Amino acid sequence: MLTRHFAFAAILLLVLPALAQDVDPATVAALRATGASYPARQDTNQWLGSNLIGAKVVSASDETIGRIANLVINDDGAIESVVIAIGGLLGVGTKEVAITYKSLNITRTTAGDAIDHITLAATRSDLRHAVEFKTLSQQIAEQQTRH
Repeated sequence: MLTRHFAFAAILLLVLPALAQDVDPATVAALRATGASYPARQDTNQWLGSNLIGAKVVSASDETIGRIANLVINDDGAIESVVIAIGGLLGVGTKEVAITYKSLNITRTTAGDAIDHITLAATRSDLRHAVEFKTLSQQIAEQQTRH
């Protein structure tokens, strides 16, 4: 019985330090030097990406336009555009159009913790006639098929 306790203690002494794995002080210093911060909570003037993607988009006359399909984020971490999926049925025949983030009028739910809908000055017809958004990978694929 004593041997069993001794074996268990020996295993703990070998495993616990591996589980603890201290963070390298150089890594911590590098994070501090870059100004890394760790926000503890979402402010009332911030949106979660998961709330934006999938949000319903309507026109000023309350006509359903589509849903937010993706976000275009620059190197500074700011959202420059949102990609709106319009038309189609279950993703088939859907057209994606990008709209600048600043052109969105976001309405929160009554509780204020999520997005109820997003209003645009544009209409569904305006977006149907707009140029379709192409991701960088789509552009590269098109270039490769041309050459």
